[in-house]
Amino acid sequence: MPKYHSSCAEDTRKAGRRLVRENPEGSIICLYGPLAAGKTTLVKGMAEGLGIEEPIVSPSYVLMREYEGEIPLFHLDLFRINSGDEFIEAGLEEYLLVEKGFTAIEWAGRINDILPEERLEVKFELRGEDERGIEVTRTEGEPRDGSDN
Repeated sequence: MPKYHSSCAEDTRKAGRRLVRENPEGSIICLYGPLAAGKTTLVKGMAEGLGIEEPIVSPSYVLMREYEGEIPLFHLDLFRINSGDEFIEAGLEEYLLVEKGFTAIEWAGRINDILPEERLEVKFELRGEDERGIEVTRTEGEPRDGSDN
């Protein structure tokens, strides 16, 4: 799977556009990395790649936003969720089963215990003020340990 180097927001959005172009509809895309790593910026690029024209904003306080385009995008931000049980109690589990559209999950490590085995994991590494490493892997086994959310 690809590795990207990002030195600006446009590089990160470009990686998001490639993610939706190169992966099948129904993909669950789990985003891992610290605050301000570029997770929401990558989702903005995914939206661009799906023909979504409305502004993409982080759903931190509402947990999930749905965007309609050529293909729908379900954007979840789990910063305020502490476990898979809380995720289910919030009624969000249906977004792990989407067949039409893409699901992007920021802070996915908070629900490792219920993530589907088949998913894409996107790990952000800060390499300086504007530099980012972005590594994409496809999993089909056990969920990651979530140590870097």
